[in-house]
This record gives sequence, C-alpha cells and structure tokens, in this order.
Amino acid sequence: MRQSIAVAICAGALLGPARADDAAIARGKYLVTIGICQSCHTENFSGGRRTGGNLSANITSDRETGVGAWSDDQIIEAIRNGVRPDGSRVRPSMGVYWYNELSDFDVRAIVAFLRATPPVSAKRERASSDRNMPYLKPRVDHVAQTPHADRLAYGRYLFTAVAHCANCHTPKAGDRPDLTKLGAGGNSYTAKSGGEAISANLTPANTIGVASWTNEQLKTVITRGVRPDGGKLVPVMDFEQYEQFTPGDLEALVAFLRTLPAATP
Repeated sequence: MRQSIAVAICAGALLGPARADDAAIARGKYLVTIGICQSCHTENFSGGRRTGGNLSANITSDRETGVGAWSDDQIIEAIRNGVRPDGSRVRPSMGVYWYNELSDFDVRAIVAFLRATPPVSAKRERASSDRNMPYLKPRVDHVAQTPHADRLAYGRYLFTAVAHCANCHTPKAGDRPDLTKLGAGGNSYTAKSGGEAISANLTPANTIGVASWTNEQLKTVITRGVRPDGGKLVPVMDFEQYEQFTPGDLEALVAFLRTLPAATP
C-alpha cells in the first residue's frame, strides 16, 4: 500500500509541471490569437507561421533570426516595456503602450507559447530609426492578474492590454493615446484591399453605431465583421481571430464597452 501511494505521488509530481506547461501554452496561444499578433507577425496566416512580414519581427523560436536565443525575461521586456535585449526600442505599430498592462501570468503564457513554436529561419529588416517612436509608459516588472470573475475589470483588460482594441480605437494626443477619449476612434489605417479605413467610435457618441446595437449584434460585428443591417466592415479588423474569443471573454469585453463614456475624436 505504501509503495503504491509513493508511486502515485511521484507520478503526480511528474505530471503536474507538464500539465501546467500545457495550460500555459494553451493560454498563450489564445492570447496571441485574440491579440491579433498573427496579423503582423505571420507571413502566411493560413499556414500558421509567425515569421513576420514586411518589417515585423520573426517571433518563432529560431535562435538566429527569431527570439529563440532570448531569455524569457528579455522577451517579456520587449513585449511589455518595448526594449529589445540590445537596448533598441520596439517600433510602431506594436502596442507596447498597452501591452505594458499584461499580467505576469499572461505574458509568461505568451512566452511559453512562443517557445513552443517551430523555429523558422526568416531574417526581417528593421524599420528605420527615424520613424516616430511610440510613447512608453514607466517600465514595469510586475503586473497582478486581473480577476476573471470581475467582469468589467477583465473586460477592460481585454480591451486595453490584450485584444488591440484600445490601440486602434483610441485617438492620439501628440505622441500618446488620449485616455480621456478611450474608444472614440478616428485613427486612419490602410485597408488590406487598399484605400483608407478610419477606426470606429465605440462610445455612446456613435449613435448610429455601437450605441444603437444590441449586445448580440455587437458580438457579431466583433467576431464576423457584419453590421446589423448586413453591411460588412472593412477588413482592417481581424475578425477571423476575434472569432476565437471564448463566450465568457466576449461577454466581458462587450460589458466593458457599454461603460465607455461618450467621446468624439
């Protein structure tokens, strides 16, 4: 009996870390997906490669051209504080201003997932240093986990730190986001099919948009890019990735959107 108990304890000890690692990788994959990282860092999204494209970095585990040679803390420093191991700054359009709020648990889950990606050799050219650099918040070393049970707080966390919503839908005041107009939109982007797209106002000031849509209609807009009248949004938003939101997370995100004060760009 004692031997059986000892074997069971040893087996549990061996399986515990593996299961924890699997859970972290799964969480990291989910965050990378709804965080639309693939949109910039995947050359061929359907193929699942995260080798970058144009000037975006190779974030596979390749040691020569990716992040395989970086330590976990160095990857976190680049994601959350916008500084690479060589001291250079991460350039636009990486949302480091918002990623600064990623919790320790979640940012380490992202690192675990990146470590699990197959290494792909693909050297990417960096953007020129004369481009406008993003404004960075004060450096952080520790960010507590936002309780998922606090729906509004967690919805805000998804909106700002994870899903890139605030980065696209908050107007700028000089070199930084204007937090007094969180979600008011008005930023210009180049559509994948060509032409210009303006990020929508997600506050109640948009009386013909979000303010007039039901929660279910808003979810459809987020995950499928289809308005209540059947019209389709310009595919600047990555609906195929937002479609992967869990029902609970999507509920939390929508609940937070309903709390945004009316504002115009």
